[in-house]
Amino acid sequence: MPDDFDVIIVGAGMAGCAAAIRLAQGGARTLLLERGAEAGAKNLSGGILWGHDLDGILPRWWEEMPVERHIVRKRFGVLTPERAASFVFSDPAWTKPPYVAHAVLRARTDAWLAKKAEEAGATVVTSVPVDRLNWEGTKVHGVVQGGETMTAPVTLLCDGANSRLSLGTPIRPNPRLPADATELGIKEVYRLPRETLEERFQLSPHEGHAEEWIAGIYPPGVMAGGFLYTNEDTISLGLILNIGSLFGKGVYSHDLMEQFKLHPAISARLDGAELVEYGAKLISSGWASRPSAWHGEGWMVAGDAAGFVFSNGLVIQGMNYAVRTGLAAAEAALASTASKDPSAAQLAEYDRRLESSGVVADFRDFEGLDRVKWNPRFYSAYPRMATAVLAGFLADPSESSGTLLHRLRDVQKEVGVSLRGLVGDGIDLVRNV
Repeated sequence: MPDDFDVIIVGAGMAGCAAAIRLAQGGARTLLLERGAEAGAKNLSGGILWGHDLDGILPRWWEEMPVERHIVRKRFGVLTPERAASFVFSDPAWTKPPYVAHAVLRARTDAWLAKKAEEAGATVVTSVPVDRLNWEGTKVHGVVQGGETMTAPVTLLCDGANSRLSLGTPIRPNPRLPADATELGIKEVYRLPRETLEERFQLSPHEGHAEEWIAGIYPPGVMAGGFLYTNEDTISLGLILNIGSLFGKGVYSHDLMEQFKLHPAISARLDGAELVEYGAKLISSGWASRPSAWHGEGWMVAGDAAGFVFSNGLVIQGMNYAVRTGLAAAEAALASTASKDPSAAQLAEYDRRLESSGVVADFRDFEGLDRVKWNPRFYSAYPRMATAVLAGFLADPSESSGTLLHRLRDVQKEVGVSLRGLVGDGIDLVRNV
């Protein structure tokens, strides 16, 4: 009996949509399944789409896709309960087409991408919560939903960090996500009149501003990074929380979000804004959260589901890797379709494309980053040290370098960081960031 499709994709996010577009363009009979009411309905992101991985399938996509603003400026900083310190980076190249980065709202962008997949020839079906993969021994042969089996020689999982279809299977034998390799992202969206937003952030029409903060405002041991970026007439604000750091602390994520919003450095940006959206999602933590393999007999895993999210506690890069890995999987599936061979040996082309595209090299480079990014001192002691030294120096700019060094040593003792710990953390930082 012939298969229903050549390729079935589960999850209509960036990875799934990009793969579906390329597969349909290549002539493959493609089914894209999404459990939300529409593509993007259940997707959430840190909100900045970097780079131009979509160029190969959708030339000049940024002129048609419903992006929000192109980012022209980024602010990086640290917060303590009383203080804030930051610096701003800008680059003239960011202000010119085709632009380096765009603020996006996934409900809009993903719906547009799914439409492009349909226009290319893919079948897109929403409101389909797939029950399980159709395992035939060690081979995946499509999916099962509502007692009905839909078959395809190749199935591509793009169903997010909490990949229900892979957990507890040979793809991910552990039925639960590891706390030390998973983060919680929380985001709120605030409406603000366009003119007020542009005046407040000193932006011209369609220009965007983004911020990332080390949120050193919480009890010791609680580790979080905050973000803010501007959309056309809204502001997106959120936290990335280390889940393991919350255990046993008696704190709740919604309270931590309230503290972040109320910090003077943040609250001024929300003055007069109206809350219109709230969401939360689990985030893979890079290399440590990868599945047992990225491909097997009849299956591949891409995007968040494969652990391809880079996060250093401040900056999150996920959407670009989702697109790149989705396209790599699509090319491997097209080769498999042409050869009528869905074996693991044939789908190993996916791994080769991950290598050649630089994705695997990036994540190998990031491998030691977890020890740095989730070091509690970077979220408590060091923000206090930095802001205290700056406060002392700026209060009396005539301080000599010797006096400044004494001040640094005094603050170091106040926050309880040993010289050995300080040097060790510095070495880790240089080696892994």
